[in-house]
This record gives sequence, C-alpha cells and structure tokens, in this order.
Amino acid sequence: FSEFTQRVEQQLAVKFYYMDEWTGDLLISCEGENMDLKQVLMDHLAPMGLSAVILDGNKVIIIQGSDLVTDLPDYNFDAEAKNQTDTETNGNGLTEAEKLYIEGRQAIPTETLYIGEEDKYVEGRQTIINGVLKDRETGEPLIGATIYLEKLSKGIVTDINGHYSMAVPAGSYLAQFNCLGMEELSYRLEIWSEGVLNIEMGKMLYPIDEIVVKSSTYHNVRGLQMGFAQISIKNIKEIPVAMGERDVLKVVQMLPGVQTSGEASAGIHVRGSSADQNMFIINKIPIYNTSHLFGFFSAFNPDVIQEFSFYKSNLPAKYGGKLASVVEITGRQGSNKKFTARGGISPITAHMAVEGPLIRDKSSFILSARSNYSNWIVKRISNPEIRHSDPRFYDLAGGISFKPDDNNLVKVFGYRSQDHFSLALTDTYQYSNSGGSLNWWHKFSPKLNADLSAVISEYQFQHDNLRIPLEAYKHNYRIRHSELRTDFLWIPHHRHKLNFGGNAILYDLDRGEIAASGSDSRRKSVQLGTERGLEAAVYLSDQVQITDMLTINAGVRYSLYDFLGPQRVMLYTEGAPVESRYISDSLTFDKGKTVEFYSGPEWRFSMNQLIGLNSSLKLSYNRTRQYLFMLSNTIAVAPTDQWKLSDYHISPPLADQISLGYYHDFTFRDMNFSAEVYYKQAKDIVDYRDGADFISTPFMETQVLQGTQKAYGLELLLKKNAGKWTGWMSMAYSRSLMNINGEEAWQKINKGEWYPANYDIPVSINSVMNYRVNRRLSLSGIVVYHTGRPVTYPVALFNVEGNSFITYSSRNEYRIPDYFRVDLSVNLEGNLKARKLGHSFWMLSVYNLTGRDNAYSVFFQTENNRINGYKLSIFSQPVFTLSWNFKFGNYASD
Repeated sequence: FSEFTQRVEQQLAVKFYYMDEWTGDLLISCEGENMDLKQVLMDHLAPMGLSAVILDGNKVIIIQGSDLVTDLPDYNFDAEAKNQTDTETNGNGLTEAEKLYIEGRQAIPTETLYIGEEDKYVEGRQTIINGVLKDRETGEPLIGATIYLEKLSKGIVTDINGHYSMAVPAGSYLAQFNCLGMEELSYRLEIWSEGVLNIEMGKMLYPIDEIVVKSSTYHNVRGLQMGFAQISIKNIKEIPVAMGERDVLKVVQMLPGVQTSGEASAGIHVRGSSADQNMFIINKIPIYNTSHLFGFFSAFNPDVIQEFSFYKSNLPAKYGGKLASVVEITGRQGSNKKFTARGGISPITAHMAVEGPLIRDKSSFILSARSNYSNWIVKRISNPEIRHSDPRFYDLAGGISFKPDDNNLVKVFGYRSQDHFSLALTDTYQYSNSGGSLNWWHKFSPKLNADLSAVISEYQFQHDNLRIPLEAYKHNYRIRHSELRTDFLWIPHHRHKLNFGGNAILYDLDRGEIAASGSDSRRKSVQLGTERGLEAAVYLSDQVQITDMLTINAGVRYSLYDFLGPQRVMLYTEGAPVESRYISDSLTFDKGKTVEFYSGPEWRFSMNQLIGLNSSLKLSYNRTRQYLFMLSNTIAVAPTDQWKLSDYHISPPLADQISLGYYHDFTFRDMNFSAEVYYKQAKDIVDYRDGADFISTPFMETQVLQGTQKAYGLELLLKKNAGKWTGWMSMAYSRSLMNINGEEAWQKINKGEWYPANYDIPVSINSVMNYRVNRRLSLSGIVVYHTGRPVTYPVALFNVEGNSFITYSSRNEYRIPDYFRVDLSVNLEGNLKARKLGHSFWMLSVYNLTGRDNAYSVFFQTENNRINGYKLSIFSQPVFTLSWNFKFGNYASD
C-alpha cells in the first residue's frame, strides 16, 4: 500500500494521510482506464474496516470506520432541544443528531429529501416508505432497481411495476439508488413518518470516460433466492445467436442446470425435468408453445421485452402448477414522455416496435410486430423436400398502461403468434398462441398493496399429415386457460414481510378429432374428446430477518384441482392390463360434476445465513404439484404435442426439491461465484409405454404409465460483471433417472429397473464472454459443451420362419455423440453523439464457428436385411448472419 501511495502522489497532485499499522501488508491490484481513485481505495480498504475521504481534491485521508464529516447540516432546533442535544455526545465528541449523518463509505450528499409529516416524527418509530423508481427519459418503471440504507445494512428491490415498499424506523439516513445502466443517486433522507418517495433516474452517460457497468449483488449474496437469474434484454444484445435474432430463451439455456433437446429445438429441461414442467408467462399470460419454426426462434419479440426472471430452486409461493421452473417475462410499458420506435432486420426476420404517451406522464402504449421472409433462402436449398417447403410466422404484442395517481396502476396487454409450416407437401402445420391480461395494482396504505389480474390464454394447432395417402389424416387441437389471481404484499415491520393471495384457473381442452384427409385416405375417425378442469390455490409466504446475518422465508401454497364433467370414464378388469380389450364397465359424469378431486399443501422454505460481508450460505426446500402435463413420445417439443389434464386414472405428479448453496462476491474484481447442490424426488411422473400412440384412442391411461424420478447435481457459476471483459462460465454435473416398476409386468418399463430420462445429460459446460475493444466495437463469444443425451438403440435383427424381428437395448442405454459448439459475434455501434434523432448498430455473428457436425439425433433404417444407423445434424457448417438494428434516440436511450 505504501508503494502504491508513493506512485499515486508522484502522478497526481495529492497527498495521503494514514497510519501504517492500519494498512499493514495490504496489496493493491487494479488496472483500467480513467479509474476512480476513491473507488479503487474503497474496494481494497472496505474489507479491513477502513474508509477513504478526499478533501479539497488533493488530500486523501484514510480513517477507521465511517467517512469523515466535513460539513454538518443546518439544524432548526429550539434552544431547549438544542441544549439537550448538545449534551448527548459520544466518545468522538459528536452529538446524537450529528451521528445520524455519518453513514456508509461516501461523502454526505448535499440534497435532502423529506418524507412524511414533521409533526408526526418520533425517533425510532416504525414507518413505511414506498414509491416508484422510473426512467427520467421515458417514464417507464425501473425493474430490479435497488434502494440501500447503509445504516441499517438493509436494501430492497423494485418489482415489475418499479414499485417498492420498505419498513424502516423514523430517522435520518443516507440512501443509495442503483439500477443497471442508470446513474447512481445518493440522497439524505429525513424520514418523519409514513410517506411516498418517487425517484426518477437518468441514463449513465459519459461523453469521454469509459463506462463501467456493475451488476447488482443483492440477489447473489444477500437475497434469499437460489437458482435465480434476472436479466435485462439490453444486456444480451451482444450475445451471438443463430439467424441474428436476440432470444431470451437462448440466454436461459446458457445458465447452469438448463439443457435443450438439441440444436434449434423448442423447450428446455431444468434440473433433469421434462419440458412440460416449466412455466412461461409474459405479463401474466401463460404461453403453451414458446417457439417459432419448431424452435429456431422463440415466440417473444425482443423489442417488447424489458427483462425476464428465471426461478429454478425455491419457487415463490405465488407460483404453482409446474414442477421445475418459472420463466417470468416482463413486457415494456412504453414511454409516457415521448414517441419513439425501434426495430431491426436480418436475412430471415424483421421486427419493429412503436411506443409513446397517450396522456403525458399518465399513460402510455407500445405496439410490436415481427415476421419472417425466409422463403428466398428455402428456395435456394438443393434438398427438394426443403426447397418445396413454406415456413412462415408472425407475432404481435401491445399494451396500454395508465397511472392515474400514486396509488393505482392499470395495465392491459395482448399477445398473438401464428406459425404456418408446410414440409415438402407431405405435412402442414399451423399453430398459434393468443392471450390477454388486465392488471390492476393498488396501494391501500404504505404497508399494504395488491396486484389483481384477469388472464386468458389459448393455444391451438392443426396438423395435416399426407405422407402416406391411405393413412392421411388431419387433427385440430385447442387448450384455453382462463385465470383470476390476486397477490398482496404487507410489510408490518422493517424486518418482516408477508406475501399472500390466491388464484383460480379454468382449463378447457378440445383434443380434437383424427379425421381422414384426402379422397384416398382410409383412416378411421377417432374422437379424442374434451376435458375441463378447475385448479385453485391460496398461499402465504412470511419473510423475517431474524438478525442482521440471518433471514428466513417460510410459506405454504395449498392447491386444489377438480376434474370436471361431462366425461365418460372407462373401468378395466382388475388384474388385467389397462387396455381397450379389458374394459369392463364405464362411468358417466354430467357437465360440471366432479370426476376426480386432488388437493394438498406445497411447502416453501428458504434461509440465508451471511458469512461476513461478501459471502452467504443458502438453503431452500419446496414441494410442487402439477395438474397439466404434455403427451409426447418425441425428444424435442413439437407443435403437435398435446396438453392433457390429470384425470380419474392419471394422478398429478408431485416433486420435492432441496438445495444448498454457497455464494461469494469478489469486490476487488467485480466477480460473483455461486455453487449449488440439489436433490429432487418426484412421484407419479408420466412416461409413455413402448409403442405409445396418442392419436389412436381417447383413453390415455392405456398409453402411459406413472412412476418415480430422482434428479441430483452440482452447479457452479462464475460471473465477471465489469471491465473490458465481462460474462460468465458455468459448469453442471447432474443426473436424472426414472423408475416405472408396477406389480405386473405390463406396469413396468425397462423391466422395472432404473433408467436415464430422455433429457439426462450428466456434464454441461457453458461460457459466455464479451470483450469491449472500445465504446463502439465489441466482441462476444460462446462455448458450449455437453455430453450426449440418452437413446435406445436396436441391437439385433433376426429372422424366424421368414419374418424379421428387431431386438432393442434397455431403454436409454446408449448416448448420442457429445455436443460442442463455438459462436462468435462482432458488434459495431453507430456514432455515440449524446443528442441525435436515431441510433443503430450492426451485428455480424458466426454460429458454429468450427463447423462441427453435431448430432441432433441418431436414427436407424432397415436396408437389405441390415440395420443402418444415421446421424442427423441441423447446422453442420458455420452460419454467418449480418443484422442491423435501430432505435430513435441516442446511444444510451432504452
């Protein structure tokens, strides 16, 4: 440290004042351009309990504890109160009133904000402050912004409406307001009584100096969440992707514990779960198919997304109905200050969004549209089956927000996506998502607010299969989701927070009809039937800060499910296989009558034990139930996969998961580290019988079996959040095993022995790195490696009396080849003038830079009395894409 101070004194006109015994053998390590001297000092001194104060621009004073107070505020005490206060001094000669202003590690801000009514002030009395943090330029709420009071070592994060509510004792505080990409604000707060504090934050613009972005560490060490990621859409624009389209779901796939079925495939597998165990919602609307063109693109236009939150460990008590994870996407509300637009084009897609105020500072709108024009590429492909195909899709989204006062916020949001795909005139697929939500946020008091929502969502598909004219058929399917929900937040004490509420969902499924298609078809018609179910739940979650180092959250969600008529239920001969030929009787239920009823508690528990200032241990446990699952005997999610309700014969799956994690922040390098281990045990998991066919009969109990599943693993994540190099590396070791072992042989899969799930991928390593060459030019790279997924192989072909038979291995006994991919992108920003009409940037990306021939699947065909194996690859050579994006406003405008 002494050598460091000497060098600084030689380079800068400053003088250091400190005690040698305080700094000892302290080492200083830093590099960069235009660095902040005080920040460098604080990064190294804070762990030793030291602070740095810079006076008159040239005197650097190192002290123990808090900052040196150089200017005291003006007090308006009457003579009697002032005389009393002057006698209440501490060992340093400071009055109690003066001590209130000695906070944190930074100089006292000059601006003071007053909250509440002065005549109601009682020092230390419990008060609630609340308000909204907004973007000064657009008026949009800032999601995930933090408010931190150093004196209390207490912080809070704003919700999806930019709102916060915080319980604190009345008094004086220094408050820091932070949000990624926004200027940091510091204010003196005089909290007299309960009141409202709204803050507008501006973009962090530096005309000359470099930009250093630090991510919030609130969730990493101090937050209760485990296996949690909250990412803003503007932070992923540099990540290379296939076809040049920003995609939030592709970012999720780079996190530890998340896998996909293969390249350009829909669906994700989280901690050894099936794809249907994940919930995807955008502005409260559930999306039942999240992909365009079978997985090449996600169904979410990046222009309308503000950020997304991803939960995979301790799911919040307000969420239920899925076993594995929740991906909550928050849409933009639109600017309530000015009209603007953004968009972009790539070789395959074009997208655009417009937004602006309806009533300035009160209401706003946003509209977005995206479509593809990929036929010009398809027509140039040599393969005739692909050349005669016709892929088309579009999606639309829009919303209106209205904030009449500080106590109310009303939002309306609508969404629509449509796909049409014809493959070589043999298959035609059409599928769509539609939905809308009405949301009303209301503040009853500073301690209590509510979020009320009405939601409707629908997914439907039509499939025409013309591959074999005699067996040609068409199939229509629809699922409708209607939901009412309410969520309350009550803060009775600054160390105590309660969330409670409930929801009710009506499912309406029309599984459609398998009907002959074409004059040559002899396909027999099959009515798959309709289903209705009512799912309801109430929940309570209680978070208590026991001590400054220990916080606990405990809750319960009690869910109820009613499978409703009209319905006809088949009964089967006892002791015989559940097959159509063994039907012995049937039960008939009228409309609205209960066919089967299920219910039970879903427990939630999480704990955070801080270990010093920069480390913590976290523990979580949750139980979840799922009443809606997917019928699929393919690895990747297909648009023809059917959602199915739990019924008289098929019980809802249930899972218990426990997680333990260690979290650490490296303050000197702006790096975060986390390590989590987990174990998940599930029962009544649905798997398909050998040779299952989901379009041949309406009675699905004859096609599936239920059993147990266990999944366990270790997940490591290292993130670098600031500097020229940013990004993360993740590694996961995980297993997912199934066991279907009934009493009878026909109730077993794999002879009743444990076997790997279709999505069991033991080792996964991902790396995402960004390097900013200068303010306009940056490079980004991705490295992906994982072991191959399981597969069942034919192992023998034999003949008996002229008939050929194939013998297969045990289920999922083998694996396809390991997967490895490197992607690279170069990003060039337009000129960075602070005031300009519009801004644009170019992105050149290379997908699969090494041209590796990765296997999407391995399949077999019988040819000349032999079984020949083939490997199918989606991208077997580098894919170059050049895309251009624009937005009205300057470089930093959102």
